This record gives sequence, structure tokens and C-alpha cells, in this order.
Amino acid sequence: MTGKRAPKIPANKYRKIKKAIQLFKRFRGNEPEFIDQYDVEKVDVAMLIGQCDGVMYTTVRDGKKESYIHEFTGKSKPMLAASWNGEQIVFIGGNYSFTEEGIKDNG
Repeated sequence: MTGKRAPKIPANKYRKIKKAIQLFKRFRGNEPEFIDQYDVEKVDVAMLIGQCDGVMYTTVRDGKKESYIHEFTGKSKPMLAASWNGEQIVFIGGNYSFTEEGIKDNG
């Protein structure tokens, strides 16, 4: 048999994957259908756009497609920036977290 063996995952990355799966299940209300890996380029040079007032997103939760709008408040607002080539948008700073209830302001 000439099948390829799955690469061994380092213990610290495995713990992070398990926590991400747990958060997914608590937020979405179901098991993930698959686990995928993405290479996300680190943004080391960015152009500051301004304060991010909110985020809109759509997902499936408990089997239903739902849309959410989160408006950041006060010191929870992150700054919004674009990568040097304009191909990626990132949050910088802010005081928020993503929980089983969605985005929550912490400050």
C-alpha cells in the first residue's frame, strides 16, 4: 500500500484546533462537517483605515441561516487596516472576544 500518512500535528497546535472545534460547536450548535487548513499571510505592513464601528456576517446557527450585526462600543472598537497591497483587511487592537454568543465587547 502506498497511501500517504497524515502529518503529525504539534501538541500546541492540536490543543488550539480542539479549542476552535469546541467554540465552533458552541456557537454554531453542530459538529463541523470538515476541518481545513489555510495559510494566512501575516500582515507586517498595513495602511490604517480608521476605527471599526461594527461587523456584519451571515452564518448557519442551529441549522438556520442567520445574519448578525455587531456594533462595537467605546474602547472595544478595533482599528481597521488594509495590508500594504490592499488584498487583506485586518483588525488591530480593540477589546472584544468571540464567544458562543458571537462577538462580545469586553470594555
